[in-house]
Amino acid sequence: MNNELQQVVNTCIALSEAGKKPSVGMLRAKLLSPLPIPAIIKGLSYWKENKATLKIQTVAEPAIPPNNVSDPLVARVTQLENEVVALRTQLKTLQQRFEGEGS
Repeated sequence: MNNELQQVVNTCIALSEAGKKPSVGMLRAKLLSPLPIPAIIKGLSYWKENKATLKIQTVAEPAIPPNNVSDPLVARVTQLENEVVALRTQLKTLQQRFEGEGS
């Protein structure tokens, strides 16, 4: 499963656990990074078909080496930025989970 699809599925699971019915509009509002509508619809459909067996999984952004960069500091900053995106996604998922438990 690709990262976009996993992000949508994770958000669907978190919303469902919070007692909310996931929809395209709700997913667009809750996702950490904007995704194309077709990707959201695909993820929502996948979740609906498999919701009994799905669990939240960590979504890691792949570390993409910068093109033609000779400076190792630029490469390190890019890696750290990717890690921040992944951690924000995990934090958002956990926040949604705990909001549902508090209700």
